[in-house]
Amino acid sequence: MLDSSFVPRSMCGRCERPSVVCLCAHLPSVRTRTRVVILQHPRESSVPIGTARLAELGLSNAERHVGVEFGNHARVRAALADPSAPPILLYPGPGSRDLSSEPPEGPVTLVAIDGTWWQAQKLFKKNPELAALPRYSLNPETPSRYRIRREPAAHCMSTIEALVLALAALEGDSPELRTLLAPFDALVEQQLGFRNHAESRSRHQARPRSPRPTPALLRERPADIVVGYGEANAWPRGTPLGPHPELVHFAAERVQSGERFEAFIAPRRPFAPTFTVHTGIARELVEQGESWPAFCARWAEFVRSSDVLCSWGHYAAELLRSEGAAVPERLDLRLAALSYFRDRPGTVEACAERLGEPIAPTWVIGRTGVRLSALASVARGLMGAAG
Repeated sequence: MLDSSFVPRSMCGRCERPSVVCLCAHLPSVRTRTRVVILQHPRESSVPIGTARLAELGLSNAERHVGVEFGNHARVRAALADPSAPPILLYPGPGSRDLSSEPPEGPVTLVAIDGTWWQAQKLFKKNPELAALPRYSLNPETPSRYRIRREPAAHCMSTIEALVLALAALEGDSPELRTLLAPFDALVEQQLGFRNHAESRSRHQARPRSPRPTPALLRERPADIVVGYGEANAWPRGTPLGPHPELVHFAAERVQSGERFEAFIAPRRPFAPTFTVHTGIARELVEQGESWPAFCARWAEFVRSSDVLCSWGHYAAELLRSEGAAVPERLDLRLAALSYFRDRPGTVEACAERLGEPIAPTWVIGRTGVRLSALASVARGLMGAAG
C-alpha cells in the first residue's frame, strides 16, 4: 500500500531533470549548418547524468533517436539518405579518419552514437548501415571535463564534448559553439557538489575494504599461466550464419617465460562484412591462413597439459573447444579481478592500469594484440598481488 504522504518530486519536462537542478537556464541555441543525428541506446536514455539530451536541446539542427535497431526508422533512414548533407559517422577504431586533420568537404550529417562503449558497439553491430558510412574519430588535446563519470580511456569524452569538438572541426571553433558546454559544466558542478556533501557525511563511517586473495592458480602455478585471445569470423545475430562464429586469429603468451604463439586460420565460411572494421585485421591475412587441422596440431604442440589458459571471459576458449582444439584448464581473469577488487574491473586495459601494471608494446596486429598485451599485464598484476 502506497504511503499517502508521498509526493513525487517535480521534474522539468524540457531537460528531464528534477526541477531543483533544472539546467534550462544554461541551455543555448546554437545554429550549425551540420545536421546532427544522435542514436542513443535505451539504457543510456535513462541515465540522469547523460549529455545527449543537453546536446539535442542546445543545437537547433540536432535530433535524438532512442533504440537499438534503426533499419526501419523513417527519420533515421531519411537522414542517412540525404544527398545534400551526406552522412558521416563519429566512431573511433580501425579505418577511421581524424576529423580534425581530414574533415570532409561541404555540409554533412554528423551521426553520433550515445551510450557506454559496450552499448555503442552493440548499436554499431545491430545497424550494418552505419558500418557503410565514412568513419571519423577525434584526438582531443585535453582530458574530458566529465569528472563525474569514469571514461574507458584517456581519449574518451562525453557525447556533448565530442559533438563540440567535431563541429569545431567541421565548421570552425567559435565562442557560440563553446556555449553548448555551459549546461554540461553546470551538470558536472551540481553532481560534484552532491558527491562531496555525501562523502563528508559518510567519511567517518567508511571502512576501506582490503582486496580479496587472488586465485590459487596464480599464486601456486605461475609457470603454467598462459594468456590467450582470439578473433572470430562472426556474422550478426539473426542471420543464417549468426549462431556459428569461427576462430580465425588466435594468439597466446606464456606469461612467465614469454613463449608466444600466433595463428591465422583460413575461414571455413563466408566472411562477415564487418570483420576488418571490428578486428583491425586485413581479410587477406586470414584468407591466406593455415587450415584448421594444421592450427590444431601446432596449438597442441604449444599448449601443455599443466597449462592454465587465462582469458577475459571464456569466448575464445569456447571457440577452441567447440571445434575440437585442445583446451587446458581455464581461468577467467575478469572474474578474478572482480573478486580481487570487490568491484567491477572495467575493460581489460583499465584493469591493467588499476593494478599499476604497464602494458607492453603489442607483438600481434589488430585488436588481438592490444587485448593480449593487456591480458598479460593483468595476469602479472594479479600474480604480483598474490604474493
